[in-house]
Amino acid sequence: MAKRVLGLDLDHRSSRSLALWFGMLGPPLAWGTHLLLGDGIFELGCTRAFSEKAILGIPLEMVAVIETAAMTAVTILAGLLSFRAWRRLKDERDGTSYGRAMAMAVMGMASSAFYLLVISFSFLPPLLLRGCETSL
Repeated sequence: MAKRVLGLDLDHRSSRSLALWFGMLGPPLAWGTHLLLGDGIFELGCTRAFSEKAILGIPLEMVAVIETAAMTAVTILAGLLSFRAWRRLKDERDGTSYGRAMAMAVMGMASSAFYLLVISFSFLPPLLLRGCETSL
């Protein structure tokens, strides 16, 4: 019997494979979380109620970089898990479960690559722009 974590199998051919599902769903969920947290940091941190433009003593720009780095790490982990599953599967050639698992592994790698590019662009604004300036 295959090992299970939170009801998901660790076997790469299972329809409940942790690596395959996290590989496919991890990057878009990391991007969505990044959108919510990234904008929320400056929406809340730049209000008049905050006298100091920092969270726990860390400047807002650095908090944004840390949050972006964390979501980038989640996306890279998802891609690595998908790549690992794909490498294990490429030596096998039989059954319907093979086709489904291979498609999920390839889509997980593609999803990770796309969302890694999208999330990585978010490193630029905190480094190049000031977070709490008013517009013209």
